[in-house]
Amino acid sequence: MAQDRRFRLLKKRFRRLAIAIVASFLGWYFLYISLSAFARDFMAYPAVGNINVALLLGILQFVSTFVLAWRYTRYARRMLDPLSAQLRNEAELRQAEQDRTEQILAERRRIENWAPSPRHGRRRR
Repeated sequence: MAQDRRFRLLKKRFRRLAIAIVASFLGWYFLYISLSAFARDFMAYPAVGNINVALLLGILQFVSTFVLAWRYTRYARRMLDPLSAQLRNEAELRQAEQDRTEQILAERRRIENWAPSPRHGRRRR
């Protein structure tokens, strides 16, 4: 299964998505932390009334988390799940066929190794 081109494609798609999402999240998070540490005047700047830039960016951290989760789910449903289901079904069919073959071989060995039990008692003439 690991040699199947579709499986490699599935891994490539997942890896690309995971790297993009993790990089986006961590980049945005570390930008927020860096601004909080080194740009205090900018973060303290009032944006709307008593709400400053730091509070707005903090709220955007939550929003971006949900957006990234939504984006992952949408991409996975479109690009990963159908291919994964196809590969899973084929793997289950192969396993069922292998189990059936093993069952037939075990039955064949049982029949070949069968020996009648010795008869005890009177012999007929």
